[in-house]
Amino acid sequence: MRFGREWGSLDLEVCLYSDKISKAQDLIAEIQPKLVESRAVYEAILHLYSDGALIETNLADLRELLKHKSIEIRETSAETFKECVYNLLDSFPELTSAKGMLRYYEAAPDFDWQECEKAEIAIGDALTQDTYGWQPDFWTLFEKKDLEMACRLTVLVAN
Repeated sequence: MRFGREWGSLDLEVCLYSDKISKAQDLIAEIQPKLVESRAVYEAILHLYSDGALIETNLADLRELLKHKSIEIRETSAETFKECVYNLLDSFPELTSAKGMLRYYEAAPDFDWQECEKAEIAIGDALTQDTYGWQPDFWTLFEKKDLEMACRLTVLVAN
């Protein structure tokens, strides 16, 4: 099922969120159609481009991610943003050699932006980022009331 409506000549990078889901589906069908079979990855991508993202998403990042042959999903939860990052890196040390990633945090509505930014600095410091080949690197954040922990981090990893 597609959400939103098609906008003919609308540029991929500038569209409404509901249209972004449709455009994300189109990009996947065009570049990596078999990705639909990986339900968890596919649903995480659609969630990343859904309504409610507190940092605007850009479909150019998805295009970059889809250029990679292997895309996997990794998730973790914790009481703080930094704990999420450190749990993820401890559980999945192979992330430090990823070719690129898209990620999103889900946090309780009373979260602290500065703590999220500190976690992003920590993840940036930990990753091997070859200036000429590490693409994409994008993150966003969603408020979510019914989390078991204060924070959940979902990462789409390109290998």
